[in-house]
Amino acid sequence: MLSVVDVKNGENTLQAIFLGSIGTIADTSLLHLEAFNRSFEQHRLTWKWSPTEYTQMLKMAGGIKRIQRYADENCDTVDAKSIHNTKTRIFQNMLCSETIVLREGIKEVFEIAHNKGLQLGLVTTTSSTNVRDILSATGIARDRFDVVISSEMVNCGKPDPEAYNLALKKLGLLPSEVIAVEDNLDGQKAAISAELECFVYPGSMQDETIFKHKNMIKDDIARSIYDFLNRRRSA
Repeated sequence: MLSVVDVKNGENTLQAIFLGSIGTIADTSLLHLEAFNRSFEQHRLTWKWSPTEYTQMLKMAGGIKRIQRYADENCDTVDAKSIHNTKTRIFQNMLCSETIVLREGIKEVFEIAHNKGLQLGLVTTTSSTNVRDILSATGIARDRFDVVISSEMVNCGKPDPEAYNLALKKLGLLPSEVIAVEDNLDGQKAAISAELECFVYPGSMQDETIFKHKNMIKDDIARSIYDFLNRRRSA
């Protein structure tokens, strides 16, 4: 168990941790891939994305965009939105039937926030339904978070910083008082644009070479936050 010192003194203290996507909570990349492929079958397409292909596709945010680009590259005419809606329903059903575990270190991040009185935010631009389902699947109560942002609450998805700016406004915080944890490139860009300190915690199917500022990439997210808190205190 990490023992975090009290850092609530001085002007620039950390007040909150923002988790930037449901992918920071649980690594569901393989489930997403399976849901895409099942959706293709239901729409009578012969497509089948491999893990290697999907890793490359994750460089682009947005499932509808990925479907449409793949269709264009293969000279296929499809209803990308309809295919994605089917994929979403399949994924949500899978969340109810599959065992979903927290990513390593995330339980400790919750404990750090609780023990030190830090606020927690879940700042995503996925749907509120996906947020509800991933929290239910991992056994996390919604009220563990002081603010939850989802796609219905913003006009622009990431890499636009709107979601982060809205979360800051709701909690009355300055960017210097928050650290964001992101698992994808657009999330990292959004956090940087909102002037937040950002740690990148890539999922198993994220290509780490695409991220800017490689020093932001962290393998041990709880230890990284713990060390960051202590650096803030000693600064």
